[in-house]
Amino acid sequence: MSAPASSSYAAYVVFLLFLANVANYGQRMIVSILLPAIQADMGLTDAQLGIMMGGGFAIFFALTGVPLARLADRNGRVRWLSIAILFWSTATGLFGLSRSFVQMLAARVALGVGESVCIPTSHSLLADYVSAENRPFALGLHSTGAVLGATLSLVLGGYLEVRVGWREAMSYFGLSGFALAALMFATLREPARRDVVANGREAFVTLRTVVAHLVSLRSYVLVVVAICFGMLVEFGLNQWLPSYYVREFSLSVSEVGFRYGLTVALGGIPGSILGGLIAKHLMRRDIRWLVWFPAGMYLVALPVGLSMLLAHSANIALALNGAYAFAIFTTNGALWASCFVHVPASMRATTSAMTLLIAGVTGLAAGPALVGGISGMLSTQGGGHALQTSLVMVELLIVGVIVPLLLAAPYLRREHEVRRHAETGARSPSLAQTLKESL
Repeated sequence: MSAPASSSYAAYVVFLLFLANVANYGQRMIVSILLPAIQADMGLTDAQLGIMMGGGFAIFFALTGVPLARLADRNGRVRWLSIAILFWSTATGLFGLSRSFVQMLAARVALGVGESVCIPTSHSLLADYVSAENRPFALGLHSTGAVLGATLSLVLGGYLEVRVGWREAMSYFGLSGFALAALMFATLREPARRDVVANGREAFVTLRTVVAHLVSLRSYVLVVVAICFGMLVEFGLNQWLPSYYVREFSLSVSEVGFRYGLTVALGGIPGSILGGLIAKHLMRRDIRWLVWFPAGMYLVALPVGLSMLLAHSANIALALNGAYAFAIFTTNGALWASCFVHVPASMRATTSAMTLLIAGVTGLAAGPALVGGISGMLSTQGGGHALQTSLVMVELLIVGVIVPLLLAAPYLRREHEVRRHAETGARSPSLAQTLKESL
C-alpha cells in the first residue's frame, strides 16, 4: 500500500497532469489553425474537413475511451498515460506526412485512440491525490491545460505555418510529446485509491456495475446531456473559428493564430482557474451550485457568443471571443466535479470515459461535422456568409446545456442527502425510493 502523498508532491502531480492536457489539446487543436493551408494544399471540401476534425477523431476517441480506461485502471494508470502520450504524438507527426484525405483521416483516428486515455486516467489520478472539497479547483486547473494547449497550437501553429509550412508544424508539435511522456513515466507514482484503501484492497468493479450506478443517478444523467450539448457547441465553434476569422475578415493565418490564440488564453485561463475556485466555495454552501453555477455562466455566454459571431469588426469579434471563452471555461471544474461527486474511487476512470463516450459521439463528433455540413450546404445554395450562419445556428444549441443543468439541481441535492445519511450510518431509504417519493 502506498504512503499518503505530501502536499508538494500532489501539487507536482497536478502540474504534470496539467502538462498532459496541454499536449492533449495542443496536438488536437493545431489542425484548426492550419485548415486554410491544408485545404489549399490538399483541395479538401468543408465537409471533408468537418469529418476529419470531428467524426474521424471523435468517434474513435469516444469508443476506445471506456475499454482503454478500464485497462489502465487495472494495469497502471501512469504507465498507460505515458504510452498514450507517445502514441498520439506519433499520430500527430504522421498527419504531417499524409498525402491524401484517407491518410489524414487515419492519423486523426489514431490521435483519437491515443488521446482517449488522457482525461479518464488524469481524472482518476487527480481524484486520488486531491481531497473531495478541493476537486473543483483541481479539475478547473487541469482544464486550464486545455486552454493553454489550444492557445499554443494557435499561436505557434500560425507562426510555424508561415515560416516552415503546415507539415513541419505538425511534426514539431508531435515531437514535443516524447519528452513529457518520459518525464511522466520516470517521476509520477501510482497512488493508493482514497475510497478503497480502508478495505485493504482495490476492488475492480464490473462495467455493468458502473453503468447501473451511473444510471441510478438522475443528476449524472442530466449533467451528461448538458455536457453533450456543451461539447457540440464548443468543438463546433473552436475548430472552425480560425477559418471564420480568415474568411469573414480577410485576416492572415498567422494573424488569426496570434490574436485568436491570445484571446482564448486571456479569457479561458483565468476563467478555468476562477471558475474552479468559485465552484469550490459555492458547493460548501449548497451542493446544487455545482450545476447552478455552470448553468448561469452558459446563460451569460449565449448572448456574448451570438454578438461575437454577428460582429462587423474583427476587433470587436475577438474582444467578445475573450469574454465568451472566460464564461465557457469557468464551467469545467464544476461540471466534472458534479459527475464524480457521488462516484466511488474505483469507478472514476470508467465514469470519465463513459461521459466522454456519450458526449464524444453526440457532441464532439457532431459539432465540427455539423458546422462543416451546414456551411457546405449553404455554400452550394449561394450563401454569402455560409460559415457564419452555420456557427450561429450551432451556438443557439447552448440552450440544450442550460435546461438539463437546472433540472439536475434538485436530484443532486437529494442524492447528496442519501449519501450523507449512508456515510453517517443513519437509517435512510434507498436512492431510488427517495427519488421516487420526491417526484
